[in-house]
Amino acid sequence: MQNLDDMLTPEEWCKKLRKTGAIVSARALRTKAREHGQYYSIGRAMMLSAKQLETLMRLDSSSKEAE
Repeated sequence: MQNLDDMLTPEEWCKKLRKTGAIVSARALRTKAREHGQYYSIGRAMMLSAKQLETLMRLDSSSKEAE
């Protein structure tokens, strides 16, 4: 399991990404995370590590290149 210090909710990741100019909705991030199994959950709460977010971004960019 990843270090808890680098885990954030999808909403928190979206706020961080927005500061860099990347506009992503929490809903879209949750959907991608579920599709690829790249998340941790406790009850209904979803948490993503920095590594999982990076994996999701890599998967998303490679699927767009294939189109």
